[in-house]
Amino acid sequence: MSQLGGFGGFGGFGGFGGFGGFGGFGGFGGFGGFGGSGNLPALGANGFPQNPYTLISSRDATLVPLDLGSYPVVLPPVDDPAAMQRWEPWVRAYVAQAALLEPLAFSKVGTDGAGLWHVETNVGSPPDAPPALTVTPKPLARLNRPGVPAFKEQVKKVLSWADLREERAAEIVAQIDPQFAFWGSVVYLHPSRTPRTIELMNIALLLAVNVEMQFKHALACWRPIEYSAQIQPIITTPGHGALPSGHATQAYIVAHVLQRLLDLPDSHPVSEQLQRQSARIATNRVVAGVHFPADSLAGRLLGETLGEYFVARCETGSEWTPRFFDGTVMTGQEDLMPPTQPLDGPDAPPFYKPFGTNDTAAVSGVLKYMWNKALKEWEDVKFK
Repeated sequence: MSQLGGFGGFGGFGGFGGFGGFGGFGGFGGFGGFGGSGNLPALGANGFPQNPYTLISSRDATLVPLDLGSYPVVLPPVDDPAAMQRWEPWVRAYVAQAALLEPLAFSKVGTDGAGLWHVETNVGSPPDAPPALTVTPKPLARLNRPGVPAFKEQVKKVLSWADLREERAAEIVAQIDPQFAFWGSVVYLHPSRTPRTIELMNIALLLAVNVEMQFKHALACWRPIEYSAQIQPIITTPGHGALPSGHATQAYIVAHVLQRLLDLPDSHPVSEQLQRQSARIATNRVVAGVHFPADSLAGRLLGETLGEYFVARCETGSEWTPRFFDGTVMTGQEDLMPPTQPLDGPDAPPFYKPFGTNDTAAVSGVLKYMWNKALKEWEDVKFK
């Protein structure tokens, strides 16, 4: 039955289960089962002998005394991204995560908001002199929470969306963990075919979760259940703040990364499906009773912006647009309607504002390595 349970054979990602801060991420171990080589571990093909004494007896029988072997021992350059090839997926994920998070700075802004910046630090070390340090902050995203009156008005929205619970209950439960099955239904993902793409998506999710949790903690917005006893969610309300919606943030960052990886314009049918699916994933959390539409609106902005930032750290020449979700101007009547809510430009709704001008950042060697490995999996795929 294990073959039925998720992206199965991608065993290395079971290690993500230990990433305590992930909360609902309940281990990327749920990513197990999509694999088709279920019989190989039974044959010992997973690299673990059924009985270690068989290796002991084999070594004793074949050992050549005093022969230390002839493997070449040449140490690679220090901090060489090419060394990533030798590590297990979960190790690469931690290395990539450090590269992503190191330059990020998070801070309270005003009385109702918090912001995120990319901080470039240049350290010069002239001989026999103290290092010269220059710091350049570049804005990424800012979120201001709505006021209590707006959230109270949004309770009516949540109660209205609850009419769809019976229709969407199965989807809601299936989407509690990262929605790989849903993304893989639009873009053909398979651990045997696209393992590096899946790794890249997981690294993007690591960025999203780490950032969204900072905002959730700082803004500390109450959940719908804490505003009304009539909400009665159909799944357990997560133990962290409501805004921004983590599911919205994660869905939109993955959608953007996949679009850029496959070099698809926003108007492409695959892009449209990824965007529509992201909106549905976010809205399903409102239907379930654990989020307000405002949470989804903030999560969409954060996810898209982080997606742009992620790509900018992976490939030269990419840039991101700093954005500001201003919940203080919301009345509570707003809903997530992406086709009529552009993130940028004169037609953007009043709660979507600029947070600076488009910017770039130094490309990370390890992230570029991961990006190029994923890109190679799609070199023979031509989208019309």
